[in-house]
Amino acid sequence: MTFTGLGLSLSNEGRLHDTLAIAQRADALGLDEVSLPESRQHRAVMSAAAATLATTERVGVRVGIANPVTRHPAVLAMEAATLAEIGGPQRLAFGVGAAVWTMRALGYEPAGWQPYTQVVETVRGLRRWLAGEELGFQPTTFAGDPSNRLDFTPVGPIRIDVGAVNGRMMEAAGEIADGVQLGALVSPGYVRWSRDRLATGAARADRSVDELLVSSNVLCSVGTDRVEARAAVREVLAYYLWRVEGVVVETSGADPDDVAAVRTAVAANGPAAGAARVSEHLVDTFACAGTVDDVIDQLGAFADAGLHLPLAWHTLGPDPHHALELLAGPIRSAVVHT
Repeated sequence: MTFTGLGLSLSNEGRLHDTLAIAQRADALGLDEVSLPESRQHRAVMSAAAATLATTERVGVRVGIANPVTRHPAVLAMEAATLAEIGGPQRLAFGVGAAVWTMRALGYEPAGWQPYTQVVETVRGLRRWLAGEELGFQPTTFAGDPSNRLDFTPVGPIRIDVGAVNGRMMEAAGEIADGVQLGALVSPGYVRWSRDRLATGAARADRSVDELLVSSNVLCSVGTDRVEARAAVREVLAYYLWRVEGVVVETSGADPDDVAAVRTAVAANGPAAGAARVSEHLVDTFACAGTVDDVIDQLGAFADAGLHLPLAWHTLGPDPHHALELLAGPIRSAVVHT
């Protein structure tokens, strides 16, 4: 099996100027998509997406993901419609998710919050508003009159994806979304489990799971020195092993003792200490890291599990600029169906 495309998942922790430079290089090199996050309280995703669409020519741009707690769903509809005017609706993927861990870490979790229901109602609202229609229902998780609509006619259609991690949200994505963006740390085993949950939700809407675009961050690091490339993923892998939901690890096939050793080290002394406890087995399970041939082989396992669009994420390689060329060149040529 091959992929429909190969993209990048960028960070919002560095200067926006640097993020735009990477996106513009990805555009010029022929990569298919750049996904822009809104991690904690770093750079804002809507401004970054607008700037990226305005300064690139063809690459797809994903809002990955927008949160209906920090922005009212009607504002999200306005943002999506405006971004589509900037770059064209065919270049935009608009992701929506609850970001529960972040909301709790920042103290933003509303009293009585219902993350699942709020995401479902937000997607329903976006569908209506972005089609130029009235909201059409009385929401329970945000204030809104059923007669509310945007004051302009949006261009479209705009793809709406759900950022999902657990089974219930995955099934909702299968039922109501155009696609899903899986979380930060994934494995082929987790992709396979996710597709089963997506299929359950899709069946409720009387459609096939194959109608959904399954995209995901994939921890990637490629370079000419295999040892250096694999070492580059260890610290971020340690951090996310410490904080991800249980299902991500449980479905991966990772050795529980290896995972426990990393989590203990991170909890006691931080991600750098955890990195020293990351085994080769854990790198093989959760990352595509090594030489070009290594990464091609490892991506193949994700493709076989049912992933459509991998988003190379985080380190890219010991030399990120060279890694970008390798990803867009020999790796994309080997793994993307044309």
